[in-house]
Order: sequence, then structure tokens, then C-alpha cells
Amino acid sequence: MRCYSFESNLFHMNRIFASVLALATLMMIRSAQAQTNTPLTKGRIVYEQLNKGGKANVTINGVQQTFDRPDRTQRMELLFNSDESLRRMLESDERPEAEVSQPGGASFRMVSASGAENIVYNKFSTQKKTEQREMVGKKWLIEDSISKNNWKLTGESKTILGYTCQQATTQAVIKSMRMQLNNGQMERTEFPDTVKVEVWFATAIPVPGGPEYQGQLPGMILEANIRNGQTVYKAVEISPKVKEEDIKEPKSGTKVTQAEFRKQVDDQMKMMIERGRPARNAAF
Repeated sequence: MRCYSFESNLFHMNRIFASVLALATLMMIRSAQAQTNTPLTKGRIVYEQLNKGGKANVTINGVQQTFDRPDRTQRMELLFNSDESLRRMLESDERPEAEVSQPGGASFRMVSASGAENIVYNKFSTQKKTEQREMVGKKWLIEDSISKNNWKLTGESKTILGYTCQQATTQAVIKSMRMQLNNGQMERTEFPDTVKVEVWFATAIPVPGGPEYQGQLPGMILEANIRNGQTVYKAVEISPKVKEEDIKEPKSGTKVTQAEFRKQVDDQMKMMIERGRPARNAAF
């Protein structure tokens, strides 16, 4: 009986050991598959962008009105090589609307622009940024330099689509808008707004690109969280295949500065409101 018990226990121990070894091997294989970290100096990344809605205010004839902004989800692609990146929107039929009531019972609709023709091109070696924007069938070229922020590495890391990413944070100053409608005249006032930005970047993709804040970190940004989740970008697809001839600076459109383009947007909004049409370029 003692011999049988010893052999039986040994048999079961061997089975348990084999099972544990097989499970550990499977976990190692899955871990290796999950963290490929395949180096890329050119390719294509698809991002999903979420802009959260919520309450927003607009002043109409001196009276503050509140309206609900809908959430909006859209996709974009980033084409890149070691020195350039080009971001453009992917086709989307989604056009969220918000209706704002005016005193007296009248109302107007604010319809988000689709952005289908918007392109952002970056040349990292020269720190040059060129945006192509479309408004009411007309294209504009906005030339600028790549902005800089003071980034802090948090020491946190996580895996995104097989790439080990580091977290970096900064306080960024952006331009926000106050909107006022007085006797049919739309006024948009810019003011500086400081927001918290958190990004996750992959050094295995040694290109300082991303959906936003490109040209600033030693690796590709695969995820970004702006203003505590108000705007979130997430990479959902990474491919080494890209047509490099598509990564080129846009040339079609009238060259303007940021201030000149903003004036064009304001003028167009005023014209639409005066005609009783939807304000399709309202920034909501």
C-alpha cells in the first residue's frame, strides 16, 4: 500500500507540474504576441477620436442660453515616414446637430463640420506644419510652425496594439471660444484655456508623430487624453504598409494665417445665421 500510494502521488505531482508548465508556456507565448514592439519608421495608423458632448453656453442678445452638445466619434488615418506625417479624416456620414433657441421662440441649428477634406501635414526636420481646411466648398492653407510643450514622463507604461508605450503629461494652452449672438450677428471671442494632456507614446516607432502634439516626443503617440477625457484619441490599427507618395505637403488652397482663417470662419457663420441657415462651422 505504501508503494502504491507513493507512486500514485508521484504520478499526480507530475501531471500537475506538466499542467503548470504548459500554462506558463502559453502565457509566455501570448505575452510575446501581445508585445511585438516591431520597429517601424514608416507606416499607417488608424485612430478613433471621441469628442464628448455635454452642456454648452451661448449668449443671445445678452441672455445666456444652454444647449446640449452631442458626442461625436470619427476616424482618421496617419501616414508617416521618418521625417514626415500626414493626418486626414476617413469618410464619415455622422453630422451631429445641436439646436439653440433664441428669445421669442426662434431657433437655429448648429451642425458640426465633417472635416472630410481637412489635412494636417508635418515636416519634423524643419518643424513646419501645414493645414488644409475646407469651408463651404473653398480650400484654405494655414502654414505654421510645430508648437512645443513641456512634457513630464510619469514612469507609467502599458501595451497598445503590441507596442510598449510610456506615459507623458503636460499642461497645454489652447484657444477656446465664447459665442454671442446679438441681433443676428454672431460674435466669437477667443480666450486662452489651459488643459491637462496625457499621452502614451511608443519608442519602437521612432517618429515624433501622432494625432495631435506631433513633433514633440521621441516616439509615436498611440493614445491621447485631452481635458480629462473631453477629447480622446486611440490607435485602433497599425500597419507597416503605406504609399509614401501620399505623404506630401498639401498645395491646394488659399494661403492664410490662423487669424485670417478664423476671420473667414466668423464671417461665414454670420452670413449663415443672417440667412437663417445652419451654422455648419460652429465649433461645438
